[in-house]
Amino acid sequence: GAMVAGRDVSQEDSMRGVMPENARSISHRRIPPPPPDLKPDNDGNPPISILLFYQYVEPAWTAKQHSKALAFVHELGRQHCVTGRGRCATEGLNCTLTGTAEGVRAFARDLRSWDKLFEATDFKFTDGLDYSKRFKSLTIQKKEELVAYGFPVSKAPSLKNNETKHLEAPEYHQMMAEPNTVIIDVRNRYETEIGHFQPPQGGAEFIDPKVRNSHELPKWLATSEAQEK
Repeated sequence: GAMVAGRDVSQEDSMRGVMPENARSISHRRIPPPPPDLKPDNDGNPPISILLFYQYVEPAWTAKQHSKALAFVHELGRQHCVTGRGRCATEGLNCTLTGTAEGVRAFARDLRSWDKLFEATDFKFTDGLDYSKRFKSLTIQKKEELVAYGFPVSKAPSLKNNETKHLEAPEYHQMMAEPNTVIIDVRNRYETEIGHFQPPQGGAEFIDPKVRNSHELPKWLATSEAQEK
């Protein structure tokens, strides 16, 4: 299997240079320290880090809890000079943030201290980016759904009773090589065309529903093609 973005590469090539310990989830694990070799640029600006994460909340936040969460995230951003974009929904939090390596890690640690639910969050850090890559401000949208599937939050499936299994990156790569396995890319068509993992010949079957947005995914799941899989 390989990450495809306009050309085919082997699974070995796609994993070259990857550090397995950095590919593993940090859910219920300590926040990793910043790399020791980060240095300011010629203008004295610090390198920028990106923090990606999402966390569902069950049961959903009440209106009062929702407002408190939104205010807290804005306050954390102010305290740690973190900027970016995000959705604060009644069913959780989804953010793409930028700041210094220390700043984004302090943001994640304080989020965990505020609510133990975020101990389960798999925070993803990318360090050492140019200062120009930072977001200029912090914009967190107040929403009902974390991902806009168009379902009422009250009808969302229970996560606590969900029997699906999280796969770490090495396990996912192993399963791509297994026959009688189906991989469904639930992202939108634009994201899938930018890049996706292509299973090796004789391995898993890759399906792209070609949805334009997340609202279309439930409709596709109800089709005969999806039901047969």
